[in-house]
Amino acid sequence: MNLSVQIFTKTSSAFGELRYEFSQGDKFIGVASISLEETGYIIDFLTVMPDNRGEGYGSKILEFLCQNLKDKPIVLELDKGSPFGLENLRSWYSRHGFMPTDGNWMVRQNHTSSSENEQS
Repeated sequence: MNLSVQIFTKTSSAFGELRYEFSQGDKFIGVASISLEETGYIIDFLTVMPDNRGEGYGSKILEFLCQNLKDKPIVLELDKGSPFGLENLRSWYSRHGFMPTDGNWMVRQNHTSSSENEQS
């Protein structure tokens, strides 16, 4: 499953923002919005179009983000209003390496520096 990615940058905040739009051919699949902070990245928004849910696109998008944002921790807040439910979201993000922190927040630590340290 190959996805095309368009990346848009916005620098209105102190460190900026990235918006990723994912498609397959001419079919729009999903979008993710990331805030760039000094200490890490915040996933503000990640969604797959309703007609494409349950097909593995969300996992592909999240894997792409984790591979491309691996120099700093990635944090997110679970959406209390999600139709998937908090426990399902928490479980899904956990399968992708995110760990619960305070309340509905989760973090995926910087894997680049830890693997570099193991090799030293």
